[in-house]
Amino acid sequence: MGDKTIRVSEKTWRKLRARKRGDESFESVIRRELEDDDPLAGFGAWSDTSIDESVREVKEEMDEDFEAES
Repeated sequence: MGDKTIRVSEKTWRKLRARKRGDESFESVIRRELEDDDPLAGFGAWSDTSIDESVREVKEEMDEDFEAES
């Protein structure tokens, strides 16, 4: 099976990035999101990261969102 390239908006890309777990690939995130019917499937996604790292990631995303809207 060959690879395909898809285009997504910056907003969609940020949402996918926020759902990544550790070193998970975007391919894995998309596959998991499409297969999970459980609304709590993403709960605990940051359990393998430190709280400092998680807060830093969220702050960076919020800063990017703010800059994009300015």
